[in-house]
Amino acid sequence: MNTPTFLTGLSPLQSRLAEVCRSLAENENVFVSAKDVLSVIACDDGEMDEETFEEECEELSCDVKTIDHYNLESVGYLYRLLLQMGQPWRNRYPLIDLAGISGDFFDEQPFGPESVEVRYSKNANILFVEDKPPLLPISLLNGLILPDGSAVPSHHLEELWMGMEHLRQEPDLPLSELMEVIPGPDFGMGGIVGGFDEIYDFYKKGEAHLSVRGQIDTILDGGRTRVAIRSLPHGVLLKPVLQQINALQEKDTCPPFILKRNPDGTALNIIIDMGPQISADKLKTLLYQETDLEQTIHLRCGFKDNAGWMLEGPLITVLKEANTQCSTAWTQKNGTKLDYAPFIRDVIKFGKFKNPLYRLVDERRTTLLRSKPS
Repeated sequence: MNTPTFLTGLSPLQSRLAEVCRSLAENENVFVSAKDVLSVIACDDGEMDEETFEEECEELSCDVKTIDHYNLESVGYLYRLLLQMGQPWRNRYPLIDLAGISGDFFDEQPFGPESVEVRYSKNANILFVEDKPPLLPISLLNGLILPDGSAVPSHHLEELWMGMEHLRQEPDLPLSELMEVIPGPDFGMGGIVGGFDEIYDFYKKGEAHLSVRGQIDTILDGGRTRVAIRSLPHGVLLKPVLQQINALQEKDTCPPFILKRNPDGTALNIIIDMGPQISADKLKTLLYQETDLEQTIHLRCGFKDNAGWMLEGPLITVLKEANTQCSTAWTQKNGTKLDYAPFIRDVIKFGKFKNPLYRLVDERRTTLLRSKPS
């Protein structure tokens, strides 16, 4: 069965797709055709003949369906699996870079594989050490939807990394202190998760149902009060949300909206004019209740896999085991590799150590509530 492993966050088939992306490129800066990657998997690794492969690619050039429409041996399934590894709304730190019309968070609708190029990403080049375990547990870093519908939430790289370092150096660290370093999940599309007590209970038990919301702000624009939808909950696409808002407008319960996006298509900004019939607070409540802007997600800190990972349960238990299995990549500043991880206090005090994970740290973060959403 093509199920993911906890440490890599990838199924064997996804790992092979990523490996082919890297091997076909002359260097880490070069993109390769998605079609060429699929040909290696389907024809060279598999038993598909060239004629069948071309026929299925031709079908994809006309229409790419969602992944659940394809059988596991089809080119369509392989293509969707490849694209998923590069979608920033699914992965906090995508392992594949995508170029071309590969779909976006509106409806994930791509062109066919001949129109898309792929590349083993900077994230993957740093996180995965050849012939060794990854530097961090990728399931907890990137997030993962499991076969039973539950999910492992993604986390901010610096927080996850430093949390593991603190636990390695202080194994009896209480959860309340660990949460000063890892305060909660961090999703690729932002959003709002919480509150604090709910996240604490989730990390303590290792499993919970948490509320995740899109961010909705009240703004004053040109002397008019408006509501701005800034982000979507994890796993929610924009198209169905717009359809739901349109349905509310047809019922005269929601004012008209304007959709604004950055030129690169990454930022979400839906501006809704406020009319006299509804206040900003009531409109926010309506949007959370009647659209997908609020979701309750069944989350887990870990899961058993077929590669030997047997731990599920509290976050601290999972991270302690991850510390024993993940690779380290500390070096001295002169480039000398270390066979141990230095203490954080020594890194801060002497500044003579470096780690490639620093290159992946960014400032984006999901908003965390201090109390449960009302």
